[in-house]
Amino acid sequence: MRYVLLFFGLLAGLSLLSQNVEKSYQHHDILIGYGAFPIDQFLSVESNMLNSSLPDKRYVRDHYSGCGVITLTYRRISRSGFFMWGVTAGYNQSSASVYHVGQLVGELDRNFITVAVELEYRYVNSGIVQVYSGAGLGYQFGNEKLKPTVESGLSEVSGSINRLAYQANVIGVRIGKTFGGFAELGFGYKGIVNVGLSVQLY
Repeated sequence: MRYVLLFFGLLAGLSLLSQNVEKSYQHHDILIGYGAFPIDQFLSVESNMLNSSLPDKRYVRDHYSGCGVITLTYRRISRSGFFMWGVTAGYNQSSASVYHVGQLVGELDRNFITVAVELEYRYVNSGIVQVYSGAGLGYQFGNEKLKPTVESGLSEVSGSINRLAYQANVIGVRIGKTFGGFAELGFGYKGIVNVGLSVQLY
């Protein structure tokens, strides 16, 4: 939660700094998005916590489910209108079954908070249609808990997963003027498909 508060503080500071800028174009883009298929779904399930409980590392994850990725993004739009840069805060959680040598040993719950900086290049800005691509780089702060089955003989354990996070935004399309909707296709901490609402302000 403190990272989300930090994001809002940064957003407020950027807004104050921009108050004296001439209102000749839209300077700010605020987005709320939902992403499907987050990167954790495709990465190795291995972690220090699981390695401690199952030291032979002969475990796999199956029956993955999650809430997707919820993101809040602020982007500053350059005077030329081609470049957008800013910060993103995101949250996602997941659950999965863990099997060791073919036997179910427990349920694994994970949640992540992501903080990242992003840069986008907008190569179409025609009327209500905008098309762009870009990338983001940041850090994920995660927690995990293994809830074992009685038969496994394991104890409930918790741990943390902190790692670099990235997003490759292959293409994004925004439709609307001040208020609009957007859809992005990429890979990383926002998921493969990211959709949501956008407000562009002076």
